[in-house]
Amino acid sequence: MIKLGIVGMGIRGNMYANAIEQSPVAQLVAIAEPVQSTLERCIAQYGVKGYADYKEMIEQETLDGLIVATPDFTHGNIVIDAAKRGIHILVEKPFATSSQEAKAMLEAVESSKIKCMVGFENRWNMPFVSVKNAVEQGEIGRIVTMNSRLNDTIYVPNQMLSWAAQTTPAWFLLSHSIDMSCWLTGKKVVKVHAIGIKEKLVKMNIDTYDSIIATLVFEDGTIGSYTTSWILPESMPMIYDFKYEIIGTEGCLYVDLQDQMVRQGGKVYQHRHVLGTPIAGRLTAAPEMMLYEFIDNLVNDTYPTADAYAGYVNTLIVEAVHRSILKGSPVCIEY
Repeated sequence: MIKLGIVGMGIRGNMYANAIEQSPVAQLVAIAEPVQSTLERCIAQYGVKGYADYKEMIEQETLDGLIVATPDFTHGNIVIDAAKRGIHILVEKPFATSSQEAKAMLEAVESSKIKCMVGFENRWNMPFVSVKNAVEQGEIGRIVTMNSRLNDTIYVPNQMLSWAAQTTPAWFLLSHSIDMSCWLTGKKVVKVHAIGIKEKLVKMNIDTYDSIIATLVFEDGTIGSYTTSWILPESMPMIYDFKYEIIGTEGCLYVDLQDQMVRQGGKVYQHRHVLGTPIAGRLTAAPEMMLYEFIDNLVNDTYPTADAYAGYVNTLIVEAVHRSILKGSPVCIEY
């Protein structure tokens, strides 16, 4: 039986804990959470040992794997400490929020020879899996350009995340869009040009960008354009709006994750969240499928679909997005 621990028992930590309960080959044995009331609630809910400090947990518990479900900017030390103890890791995206920290994390992972999966969950999202298959089968020829729009409603930075001012929509959202392009093309990004705006959230005392627009140039000449914002009104039919356009020399592909096939009218108009709907009580969402592959990596000694190097590359690109905004001109990326 694979023994797992979780650091961070917010929305994502609880999601992972619920998914582990459905695995026939893994069990949750311990959690770490600094907020005492949350820690006590989760200890009672999941019937596991709990720690206020993750260091104490990884020192005292015999863990095969550790899930890092903490805020964007807190992954570094946890990953490095777990790697040094030989514990396999599933860490949320972004891998890190600086290239220097990401490099140190990658080196720790590689030197310890552990498995490290980075939570780019859209690699397990059925529409994007279908797109990946079509691209690999040559159905649209060589990818020439990609256009992505990934936005959230203002509920996310204003209510869902208490730490929104310590991240940006680029780290929180654009990291998904960029990873998808790297996964679909298999190519490196060599140049980035980005602009950003701070207005609405700053007035709400949340000092971060409202919106960021970036253009990426890949090593084979492919161009990608990316828009990300998290100030959409809460009246939107879903909390997020993710659209992706892939244009190739022989065809194109369009993805719209907001339109999930079922629309409901009544007191309010909404889109029913179809992707990931539990079936016969079984969890089927992309992050849960990602977790189950991580468990499979440990059981069958297979290699993660999204590894630490992918996380490192993603960090380099998103960091370059921020540098370009501040510089006001394109920046090149060195690997």
